[in-house]
Amino acid sequence: MKSRQHRLWPVLVVVLIVGAIALRATTLLRYDLWYDELYSVFTALGDLPQLWASAVADRVHPPLFYLTLWGWLKVVEPTPAALRLLPLGLYVAAILASWWAAASLSPRGRALTALAVAVSPIVFEAGAELRGTILLATLLALAIGAARRLTTPEGHRPADRAILLAAAIAATWTHYFAWPSVLAVVLILARRGRWRDSLLVAGATVLAAIPWAVALAAKSRSSVGIQLAWSHHPTLHDALFFPGTLLADRTPLIAMAIAALFGWLLLANALRTPGQRDLALLVIAPPLALLAGGWVFGVGLWDPRYLIGSVVPLALLIGEWSDLPHRGAALSAAAVLSLSAWGALTPATWRLPWRTLTETLLTRAPRQPVYVFDGFTALPLRYYARINGEALSVPEIKQWPDATTPAGWLLLRPSSFPTGPSAPERLRGAGRIVTDSLASGTGVNRVEGWRFR
Repeated sequence: MKSRQHRLWPVLVVVLIVGAIALRATTLLRYDLWYDELYSVFTALGDLPQLWASAVADRVHPPLFYLTLWGWLKVVEPTPAALRLLPLGLYVAAILASWWAAASLSPRGRALTALAVAVSPIVFEAGAELRGTILLATLLALAIGAARRLTTPEGHRPADRAILLAAAIAATWTHYFAWPSVLAVVLILARRGRWRDSLLVAGATVLAAIPWAVALAAKSRSSVGIQLAWSHHPTLHDALFFPGTLLADRTPLIAMAIAALFGWLLLANALRTPGQRDLALLVIAPPLALLAGGWVFGVGLWDPRYLIGSVVPLALLIGEWSDLPHRGAALSAAAVLSLSAWGALTPATWRLPWRTLTETLLTRAPRQPVYVFDGFTALPLRYYARINGEALSVPEIKQWPDATTPAGWLLLRPSSFPTGPSAPERLRGAGRIVTDSLASGTGVNRVEGWRFR
């Protein structure tokens, strides 16, 4: 009976993984494309010199994901569904890479590792978002898997070193937040006596980053386009609930607390063996880097998306935990992963219905301009008007409309103007008459609009 249960566990988990992929595929269009995604699209629509120049001017992260999207747009039209197929494919690749990284575990542990990645709220969300985070998760899973093989003398092959080098270089060319994980891998290799591999990975990634560093140094810092409206300085709550954020983000507080407790217990248990200590280091490297970076640069960098580098090593710890001989290990892992699935299925409250908003403006103010103050508002409106085959003028303005401004709509995020008179008051003060209004969203992402003549 016990042998039969051991055979059924992996089969059941694989069915759940397939279910998670199917659910991700059927909910690709749950949210409309937003500014960050559309910035990627408009950057990738140009030629390669323009793509490089835009990435350097933006400075937010290196251009590998833009290059990947550029290649994808040579195959598909820039419709929402076609665009979202790219992160979906990378989501599947991240699951397969985590399966490969867990090769030293039992079939049950290996399957649970892949399931933990599949239902991670952070990875599940990234699997439908046109940003580089899901590519980063895939590359880090490959790098971690190759490093695990290299530190197991009886298990590695010559190809593993090549995979590690390629994945580490590609990851650092995808996002700056790859560096904490890559540096952790370098330390692990050195601690395990693999000095040659450690120096090789460190040297290769640094040398590969030189062209990007030179390009940034040659560009004026006044052109930095980075936006940090969605990140913040970490609080004590963020620190205590860090594993809960990885495992059960967007669930109720009690569920996150349970997941956080389980995560801390996993990290404490990981101190017992060298292999698990390596994984614990990989888990804590990204949040420690966010703390250090925020302190050095004086900005808030804490955001769940930036913790995606911790997901795969934590999933491997879950897989190793489930391999323990006592029955409660696998059951407790399954219980926590059910909380992860809950978080993955819970919709994000900050997303805006940009398609509906654009159609509303086209209906209620045909052929009238929509004035905005920033690209966060302009890009989605322009994109969805273009997708609908409509002409919508969306000029970006630097000052409030005055008596000479042609009639139209004024659309803005109130969080950008927390003090001073309201927009209707400013319009009336300029002698304009407000004839209509609309609003959508909550918090810093809330958008309000007023039609004036």
